[in-house]
Amino acid sequence: MGSRLAGCLWALALMIGGCKATCADVCDQVVACDGLPTERVSSSECEDSCKSQTTLYEHWGDVQKQDALQTELDCLQGATCEDIAAGTCYDDTIWSF
Repeated sequence: MGSRLAGCLWALALMIGGCKATCADVCDQVVACDGLPTERVSSSECEDSCKSQTTLYEHWGDVQKQDALQTELDCLQGATCEDIAAGTCYDDTIWSF
């Protein structure tokens, strides 16, 4: 029973750890939202910009900004279009664009 429980906990930990939002996921969601000022930005442009931001923070070695950006992406992935339009999750101190 103990090894079965340990196996279940390990599987759960893998599922939780693998649930980080990606730039692609968030950009697809945000660009698809009606009422946001994204009509001139494609999902791929958004993704490229997001990835550039990620790469910049990695190049700087700024773990705090990397973590803050991931927190923002995770928040955006779980937000509704209305929440995003209201500014939910947006932290202007971590976005360079």
